[in-house]
Amino acid sequence: MKSWLVLAATLVLTSAVPSWGAVWNTTRSWTTADDVAFAQFIENDFHEDIFSNPSSAFYGLKTDCADAVYAARIIFSARHGLPVKFTDPTKSGAYLTERMSRWDALPETERLLRFIDYIADLGSTYTLELDSYPVDISLEAFRPGVIFLSPHLNEAEQRATGFRGGHAEYVKSVTDTGFVEVISSTSPRLVRTLSVSKNPYMAPLLARGGYRALKKPQDFGQRNSELPFYSLKQFEIGGWAPLKIITRKQIFQWHEEIRRTLRTRVPSFDERVEIVTDSICSLLKTRAILVYQGWSLVSKNDRRCLTGDLQDEFSTDSRDRRIRDAYLQVHDLYDWKKRTSPQEPIAGNVSDAQDKLAACSIQHWPGRSISAWEVYRRVMANMLVSSADYAPAVRWGERPADRKDCR
Repeated sequence: MKSWLVLAATLVLTSAVPSWGAVWNTTRSWTTADDVAFAQFIENDFHEDIFSNPSSAFYGLKTDCADAVYAARIIFSARHGLPVKFTDPTKSGAYLTERMSRWDALPETERLLRFIDYIADLGSTYTLELDSYPVDISLEAFRPGVIFLSPHLNEAEQRATGFRGGHAEYVKSVTDTGFVEVISSTSPRLVRTLSVSKNPYMAPLLARGGYRALKKPQDFGQRNSELPFYSLKQFEIGGWAPLKIITRKQIFQWHEEIRRTLRTRVPSFDERVEIVTDSICSLLKTRAILVYQGWSLVSKNDRRCLTGDLQDEFSTDSRDRRIRDAYLQVHDLYDWKKRTSPQEPIAGNVSDAQDKLAACSIQHWPGRSISAWEVYRRVMANMLVSSADYAPAVRWGERPADRKDCR
């Protein structure tokens, strides 16, 4: 049994009997030892399928990116008898805590699930900005449980960058080469398997975002600058400037500066390539699941087109942009390697990674597979279709898009 299943199964047994008028009973305040334990929880017990595996006590909880961040904090705190405190966006100066009594008539485990769901209704990347603070990029401060936050941008900021912002994810682990593994959900809010990646595709557009530590209840009311490991140094590296870290090169430079600080050894070129090609393979496999599930829903519903959140969930616009950018990252790596070779410089491109990409096989439909190398050819030819209005053959570029395949 996975350790998070053990965690869920023993939640009631390891917690003190809750007092009437609380979601769970708190037995103490947060300490630095609890910060370490929370880091270990995120690294070892907060798994991708915690909300999507029917065997999980938390199966069926709907999440977007901010919801998953809050849920993990709540689950850990409830297990250890620790308090939580989050900004209440409905009332100025108010907070949401485990002392809420609206679910008193329910069993303890049900109260916990209802509380997680309630925080999901109110929490967002906006409240996460208020519930966290920028943290130092150092071996002591930067650990699992730190979050990366891309805050929502206002209309003027969106016009300046072409981005909306609005994403949050946990640092799950840090390799000895400084690569940061993150785990996250996404929008819209649905039951889903979380995504894990070591290949970042965004950097903070504003100092309101970036890598941040969640506040403990006792931290509220204090200046951010007074909190442990507070630092703005991440906004002094890699050519960072507000609303400027938007190109693939700029994003790479910012994260590379962080990797240099965190690593204990220099990664080899092959390790760098492997990080990117692994991310491509993972993105494609998740895309295959979404395309299959989306078209299955259409087929079961007399081929009626998906609408609303379901249309958003099973379309792959942002994922397809990430896939394209990841292929271009491979190009950048080989081009850099060859152009900086002590031998006569020559240009490099994605074809130098053909064997690595061909080794990744994706079953994109039952009984049908495609390699990441073949997908690259189709991506560059603009043959892939993102919209859930089309059948898998169109989505994967096996036949051209004509009229919508649903009605």
